[in-house]
Amino acid sequence: MSGRVLAGPRFVEAALASPTHGLVSLHVDATKERAFEPLLARARALGIPVQRAGRGELDRLSDGLRHQGVVALAKPFEFTELDELLAGEAPLLLALDEITDPHNFGAIVRSAVAFGVDGLLVPKHRSATVTPTVFRTSAGAVERARIAQVTNLQRTLLDLRERHGLQVVGLAGDGETTIDALPPAPLGRVLVVGSEGDGLRRLVRERCDIIARIPQTDATESLNASVATAVALYAVRAAAGRA
Repeated sequence: MSGRVLAGPRFVEAALASPTHGLVSLHVDATKERAFEPLLARARALGIPVQRAGRGELDRLSDGLRHQGVVALAKPFEFTELDELLAGEAPLLLALDEITDPHNFGAIVRSAVAFGVDGLLVPKHRSATVTPTVFRTSAGAVERARIAQVTNLQRTLLDLRERHGLQVVGLAGDGETTIDALPPAPLGRVLVVGSEGDGLRRLVRERCDIIARIPQTDATESLNASVATAVALYAVRAAAGRA
């Protein structure tokens, strides 16, 4: 797997704030070096080499991303082992069933971090992965997220339910209950979100204990996957706070 590219001072700053940033070099427009001195000083303090570059070189390194004079190169994203996500008490996990659009994926990661999700599960195949677009869409939240790749999502959900006792909740418009009225999940919960076009796949849906819907005033209107995930996570957290 090739390394990652982070383009733009805002996103480089977000990466530097993470203890697991994985940055290996920082490249700055030679004509703007003074403007970015605090950022460069922080990178140097962390032992990250800083190199001056021309606009053409930065354009090449960023591969078309808007960089504003700063580009960082990083190691490939390090996925987390599933067992690590289960180490805490009553974890809240988020499983993504074939979310392939990188913008949706990035927005979902941002919401997951904002609402304190303990980890995300994504299939190794037919799923978006961590790319520069995902990093930018997540506003750098990818650096603070714990994401595990699984070979077979429906088997993983079955294992989480049967062996670990987690409540598996699928999100769908035809759910039998609303997302804010879930029963308690003393051992933890997995919220499963499907793709915008097809929703939850049949076998994934069959592994869910509950199919829940977001209550809406107009059921004919649908929310995109990232918005629906944010609303559902808020409802789950709010319900947990009332329990």
